[in-house]
Amino acid sequence: MKTIAVLIPTFTIEYSLDVLSGISDYFKDKDVRVVIIQTRIPGVNQGAFDYQYCTGFEYAKSKEIDAIICVSGIYASQMEEDTLREILKNYEPRPVISIAMEPRVKNGYVIQADCRKSFMDIVNHLKKVHDCKKIAFFSANQTRSKEALERYDAFTAALDSCKLPFYPELVFDGCFTDFKAYDEIIARYKSKKEIPFDAIVCANDMMAYGCIRAFDEIGVRVPEDVKVIGFDDAIVASMISPKLSTINQDIYSQGCEAAEIAYRVLNGEKMKKELLKPLVPKFRQSCGCISMDHSLPAYKNTDGELCSDLNEKNDDVNQFISALNVKNTIVTLLDTIRGFNTLKQMFFSLKYIAAQCSINGMAVHFFKDVQIIDSEKEFVLPNEVELHMFYSEIKNSEIFRPGLTVDPHEKIFIARSMENVSGVFLLNPIYMGETNYGYMLCQIKENKFADYNVYLKIIVNAVAQAYEYTSKIQEGRNLERENTTLALQSRMDELTGILNRRGFFEQGQAALDLLQETDTSGVIFFADMDGLKKINDTYGHDMGDKAIMLQARVLKDIFRSSDVVGRLSGDEFGIVALGMKMSYVENTKLKIDMLCKKVSIENQLPFTLSISLGAVDLQKSSVLKQLLTEADKELYKEKKKKHARK
Repeated sequence: MKTIAVLIPTFTIEYSLDVLSGISDYFKDKDVRVVIIQTRIPGVNQGAFDYQYCTGFEYAKSKEIDAIICVSGIYASQMEEDTLREILKNYEPRPVISIAMEPRVKNGYVIQADCRKSFMDIVNHLKKVHDCKKIAFFSANQTRSKEALERYDAFTAALDSCKLPFYPELVFDGCFTDFKAYDEIIARYKSKKEIPFDAIVCANDMMAYGCIRAFDEIGVRVPEDVKVIGFDDAIVASMISPKLSTINQDIYSQGCEAAEIAYRVLNGEKMKKELLKPLVPKFRQSCGCISMDHSLPAYKNTDGELCSDLNEKNDDVNQFISALNVKNTIVTLLDTIRGFNTLKQMFFSLKYIAAQCSINGMAVHFFKDVQIIDSEKEFVLPNEVELHMFYSEIKNSEIFRPGLTVDPHEKIFIARSMENVSGVFLLNPIYMGETNYGYMLCQIKENKFADYNVYLKIIVNAVAQAYEYTSKIQEGRNLERENTTLALQSRMDELTGILNRRGFFEQGQAALDLLQETDTSGVIFFADMDGLKKINDTYGHDMGDKAIMLQARVLKDIFRSSDVVGRLSGDEFGIVALGMKMSYVENTKLKIDMLCKKVSIENQLPFTLSISLGAVDLQKSSVLKQLLTEADKELYKEKKKKHARK
């Protein structure tokens, strides 16, 4: 059985839902396993720990993967194309099918939208059908993305072909957002009489929507005074008034085409390396082709024929029912999850969770040792993963701790789980904060990818918490049985005896959550020793280690036992001071300075301990890592002050 990995940054935008539906539907009746891996965009994180999803790129390198489909258009909108191409080279010599961007790998294929013809169609339509002579363009050139520049070039070429003048002053540079387009129009024009064009073409529907809102505010009627045309045929196009004339990219069809190329290439067929997909203009109310009082969803095509525009996306009843079902599922899922604390208890709920979420099967895999992943460092996939629990409706089987392990570089599906089952699977990292525990594979029943995205977030969080709770129980048993602190060593710093990085972030975030939940004050400190390099160079690393150890003791003595103190790296420390107010920070720094001098004298050090601290309160973020970043900025200011005084 062939296994195909689909790389995509997100499930939550309309483009993703369409392309994934096309891929999934093509493979419905095929003996193929499709693994959809949501990776986020490297270096672009909406959440503090979104970078954990980038581990998905490593799973796609598994020898079990036979071909890659990359939804490159979304990646390339926010990262350099050459950077993405370097990532795709890691999958050679497998076939790599890219949707939107030329992959430039040895066995690469690309599916691209033919936007030049579609812009020709709409400019020609505006000229011949609506007698427009002066057409403006709202570009997305601020993004510098390839698709934005292609749409701009296609528009200018269309003007030239239709023998219409190009007005540089009527090109507005945006970034694919409605608010930017709205602000630009409002800033330039104050009334209808100031508008110098009779039509505006926008590089996407959201910018067209922003223009329509701005026109309405300054008294410009659409389509009577200005014709507006968008690009994408997003949900917003058929939901606003007037309904937006636009260009449908048929993203669903592009997903089907990518799937077909992958399937046929893996079956030994030769396929074209490049496929240009024609686009479909839809002329609705915003250009005047459909009357404002037309009761049924409809559009006109390039031949002027009236076509039905009915689909699930613009069916209000279906959307309402779907949203209601998702809410009910989430409530039920949360109730189920509250019923377990340990991993074994979760296993007993696995089939119910799967049923609630329209999932055919779930397999939970853990690394032998949990991984602490830093966003600034490259993730190294461990060589061993254990199948911890598994449920399959298709196989009518469930397993807990079967003792099966595998090297994920070789395989990501483990025997006795879903190894020989065809279908569509979602691969999701199991993580909490910086800690990565492994991955989960889910076989899905439907194409509701945005819904699955929500379900998986809830399930993954529950798995991570159950793992931690189970580990603490096991640690407690080990302590009682062996009367040792071995179980705590993974969270303690060997040199100083205080929390290490992992322990600090786990306990610190928990303390932070409690502070913010109870609306209690608190201060986050980021601290860095002064002159450690000089100590190491002058007196040796043994003396440097002693300095670090004594500095940790100073911090432990100054702060209360209820505060969280940890060593983050070499000479860097973090502190979560519960209940402290910012007004007490300077006094705390003074106490630390005095105790540093005292400890230095008592230990007959040939230097005086010194440390700089940056401090922030809890107003800037609810995430410890982000607060430490802010505290680091304050630390930098503190260091500059000290250098200035020397």
